[in-house]
Amino acid sequence: MNDRHVYVMFTMDVEIVSGGATASGPGSNAEGAQRVREYMEVLGEHGLTPTFFVDPQLGPEQAGLFLDLRRRGAEVGMHIHAAKFSLDGRRDELGALNAAEQRAMLQRGLDLFERHFQFRPRIFRPGCFSANDHTYGVLAELGFEGGSISIPGRVWLERYCEWSGAMPHPHYANAAMRQYPGCLPFVEIPLSVDRSQLRRHPLGFDYYFDLRPGDVYQSANVVPRDHRQVLKNIVRQLAEEQPLLKTIVIDVHNDRDFRDLSTAPARHLQTVLRNLSPVLAAHGLVGANATYTEAIGLFKAKAGVRPRL
Repeated sequence: MNDRHVYVMFTMDVEIVSGGATASGPGSNAEGAQRVREYMEVLGEHGLTPTFFVDPQLGPEQAGLFLDLRRRGAEVGMHIHAAKFSLDGRRDELGALNAAEQRAMLQRGLDLFERHFQFRPRIFRPGCFSANDHTYGVLAELGFEGGSISIPGRVWLERYCEWSGAMPHPHYANAAMRQYPGCLPFVEIPLSVDRSQLRRHPLGFDYYFDLRPGDVYQSANVVPRDHRQVLKNIVRQLAEEQPLLKTIVIDVHNDRDFRDLSTAPARHLQTVLRNLSPVLAAHGLVGANATYTEAIGLFKAKAGVRPRL
């Protein structure tokens, strides 16, 4: 009998202050912290706890905030935009780096994270979902248990992000080919996308709609979408495909207002929250809140721990 549960993960990429109109991030650290608190509060009103992927450069100022949220049930993992974390001014994202360069950058991020947060993160998401065929092996080598590396369907070559044909459901990562399941001890839980129609974004990349409130950036390039319809399509695909672990993953950034309903991101988030249970119920499914580590554990219990390639 198929598991009726769908494990829903509300996540946030917690960025450093924005460097411009085409870069994600809040206008100030104070604004970013406020958006984090508001997101936690809004989800808490619905009995939900988020997973935060935090840039380690925020540790000196915001470690206390995230340690408090962690004590209250949120999960905290690591997030790095290679273009924002480079020591030599290189503006490429993670997928542009070879294995040694990725290992060195991620280790530097881990060292900085542990210094300020006083624990070692076990989950990771790269900026722009940028990765290459070295990435999963490097992450497993560094001790990460899983994360959110892929966004199925997105092809944004400028950001070294190529996920055409990627596996859309939780799976063990592959040491040789990032789009395909493998045997690494790293559980990939992709961002949820509606694979009904591949689109072209004004910023120049191919993609499927996802459930993020707003769009990739706050700019004139926002593409309107019906979040309820996107949710319905994602749930229908889950019901039809019956993956080993059914998940819905939603991504936001700490540069959006999720409290003020006069803003589009707050309205979009409420649309998802209001419609989640009835849309799932229409397919005989039941939603369950989960953090990334909880979902990783559930996947391992169903799939069995796989040996490394």
